[in-house]
Amino acid sequence: MTQAAGRSTDTIERMRVVQCAGFYFPESTGGTEVYVRDLASVLGQDSIESTIVSVTDGEYATYTWNGADVVRYPVDATRTGAGGGSGRTKFQQIVEAAKPDLFHLHSWTSGAGLEHLRQVAELGIPCVVTVHVASPICMRGTMLLYGERPCDGRIDDRRCARCWALERGLPAPAAWLLSYMPMLDLIGAGASRVSRRAATLLSARAAAARQARHLRSMAQLCERIVAPSEWVRSALVENGISPTKVMLSGQSASAAFFDRKARPLAGRGRTETVIGFLGRLERYKGAGLLVQALALLPDDLPLQLRIAGVGADPHFTSFMEAASRKDSRIQLVGHVDHERVPGFLGDIDVLAVPSQCFETGPIVVQEARALGIPVMGADLGGIAERIHHGVDGWLLPFDDPKPWAEAIRVAATDRAEVARLSRNMHRTRSVEDVGADMAALYREILGRRTATDQVDASLRWTASP
Repeated sequence: MTQAAGRSTDTIERMRVVQCAGFYFPESTGGTEVYVRDLASVLGQDSIESTIVSVTDGEYATYTWNGADVVRYPVDATRTGAGGGSGRTKFQQIVEAAKPDLFHLHSWTSGAGLEHLRQVAELGIPCVVTVHVASPICMRGTMLLYGERPCDGRIDDRRCARCWALERGLPAPAAWLLSYMPMLDLIGAGASRVSRRAATLLSARAAAARQARHLRSMAQLCERIVAPSEWVRSALVENGISPTKVMLSGQSASAAFFDRKARPLAGRGRTETVIGFLGRLERYKGAGLLVQALALLPDDLPLQLRIAGVGADPHFTSFMEAASRKDSRIQLVGHVDHERVPGFLGDIDVLAVPSQCFETGPIVVQEARALGIPVMGADLGGIAERIHHGVDGWLLPFDDPKPWAEAIRVAATDRAEVARLSRNMHRTRSVEDVGADMAALYREILGRRTATDQVDASLRWTASP
């Protein structure tokens, strides 16, 4: 039974929320983790206590992080029988132990996704989902149709099967043919008769149809869906989700990002313009595009490309390491803990965000805004919604290094232009704004539930003999 049942509206001012994420500190420090950490902190100032639950590769564990209780559970916690003879799974027991009035899901993974949402809904606890990444909508995860242009996000089994097959390396004619084959689902029992790769490809249309069903299930199981960017809201509506179900609420930089300095930086014998990149060293984040752009510029251009991040693709890591050995202007600084991100950003002149996928933020752009750092960004998704070309930065093609090379040349040679763009870069949202959005949403949901409970109780009373 939900904690909100039977509550009076005056007690809704204080509440408990479970924030569920697929990854969390200290093992992971990505944008979603930062968002959840900051949200829990600012909600605590508004009489809303958060417990953070997150999957782990290890054993069950509890600890405190940034003042909030954290519970870690293994990936099989939703398995039937995992909770013993109680009739509840272990995951349901963890959620119930937090005594939440509301459950907020921030991921869409095997460790924190649809099954977790379904099991919480079974407990009668109202749910909210924030779509932090494209994966609930896009099989590729990039929102780039056929890898070539922005997609509207509408899930169509033929179109999505073709797009996904191309991403898996199938030649264009074969991918087109695959999209017109009967809808087969060979994963599982059928996979014993064909190779795993063939079974996966032949099941592409079925996988797309399943993606659409899962998205509809998300909408049915939760009270509201939070979209951090307009493109997310638009894609959800494109898939038949009611606009009234979706709330637009952007992200914000943490309060630690406040020390603005006039760009370009001066002093300490500084003669180079420093272009910074901060993100995962994976192909889809676009650091390779910066290397390609740098190769088009004269060796004596006064600039440095400072790249922070690590990745799981050894081939791409090797490519980046080889590039830095070949070109002394490329500096790889490795992983930067989030506590050190303000220092990293504080020592660059321009931030490059060349993502080759739709971002729902990213938060690093908001961090740059707070610090007055102009941004060179890919003209896609959330980046395009947050940067104004020629006003506070550059919006550039995600797949062509030549415009990036020209923008880098301007940044390295025209200090007045960098200074002008910097003056126009300002914080547009605070973590308090984000917290206020969520607090209002939570109270609206619980208030509506309380009113419904009161009406139901009244009807039961008047109907009794």
